[in-house]
Amino acid sequence: FLAGLPMLGLKYLDILSLVNAFKECMFPQLNFLAELNNLSTFRKNFEGDTNVRFPRGIEQLSTPSILVESFCYGENILEFKATPFEKRKLAEMGLEMVMKMIFLHDFIHGDLHPGNILVERFDSEKESEKNSSWWSVITGNKTGLIMNVIDCGLVVKMGLDEHKNLVEILGNFIKREGYIAGKRMIDHQGERDISRGREAESLSRTSLDEELFCRGIEQICIDDEQNNFLENIGDYLADICYLACKHQVKLEAKFINTALACEIVEGIATKLYPEMNVQEIALPMVFKAELMHGLRSSNIV
Repeated sequence: FLAGLPMLGLKYLDILSLVNAFKECMFPQLNFLAELNNLSTFRKNFEGDTNVRFPRGIEQLSTPSILVESFCYGENILEFKATPFEKRKLAEMGLEMVMKMIFLHDFIHGDLHPGNILVERFDSEKESEKNSSWWSVITGNKTGLIMNVIDCGLVVKMGLDEHKNLVEILGNFIKREGYIAGKRMIDHQGERDISRGREAESLSRTSLDEELFCRGIEQICIDDEQNNFLENIGDYLADICYLACKHQVKLEAKFINTALACEIVEGIATKLYPEMNVQEIALPMVFKAELMHGLRSSNIV
């Protein structure tokens, strides 16, 4: 109904796809075996990571209506009584975890509010990066802290083609190639329409609309003088949505959902450590993802 109101222009944000994406995420939660499988995937994806831990699902005791999993200790990440050093490390650990989910794993926890991230301290002696202790020697964990991530029923997964497109567009933004990013957004929507067996849906959009949309995206990158797109993705997403409505360009629903996931974890990270440099952690993940999808040559650093 809302998407049909012409004065709002909401159909260009692909509201129906957003609702369907939400439905696809929510319905599996009615079956606890889906969350059991999610736990298994998260544990596999983060195997060997000494900073992040997920509960272990007990398959033999779980049913579609009952989920049994290992107990996780810890405190809410924002209520955890951390030293300044620990706050910085928690911010870096949390951001790195989510960047891995988005760019490397294409398997994103869909409900990462602070209450679902429980922090355990194992090594109170660990107060600086120069110190070494029994915990870091035995486990390889250099912070003395572990983040236990719970409530894994809600996940977002894009699929190969959509994930490649997301990586390509974000790579364009980071490299300040705004016009190319805008063109890719338009082209990808047309490709998706064709793959679904219908003609590319240009709505009443003109070639001038497409040009102005791309120029608008380009201007966002020009205005981003300090190249901090990933640090302010929530603000930029609002600008992108405005341009999409104005110039009748449909945005991919999962692109919006992923951008919002970035914004949530950045909010937690910057509250712990306001001087957080998001680019420093995110860029290596983006470059790895570009290599994974063949978008970057392996001999380029």
